Amino acid sequence: MNNLSKIGFFIFFIFVAGLIIYSIITTESFGDKYIEEMRIADADGTLNALSDEISIQIGKSVCNEVNNWIDEETSLFSIQKILLQNKIDVKKENRIIPIIRFHSIYELCPENIYVLDEIFENNE
Repeated sequence: MNNLSKIGFFIFFIFVAGLIIYSIITTESFGDKYIEEMRIADADGTLNALSDEISIQIGKSVCNEVNNWIDEETSLFSIQKILLQNKIDVKKENRIIPIIRFHSIYELCPENIYVLDEIFENNE
């Protein structure tokens, strides 16, 4: 290999390494967008005391309950129960519950978005 080839290979190696490092640094972790959206939507500060990990765990619990929802009412009670298990006592009329329902499904388990259509169709 001549010097020009070595320099070209070295530059190519540095470029590839830089791309890999950049992609690792800028990659979002699971739930980052969910946490960001929840913090913005929680105008009343209902979830302020929760760590990001517990907030994500609540969202995952909501995702696990999705298939048990028959209608909007059961979804509200289900999320209220999940919050109560995490020592957050809110009435089912609290605006944070539908926000959690939407953002949990939309951000953490988008494969269940169809359930939102179904529970609102069952309400009609």
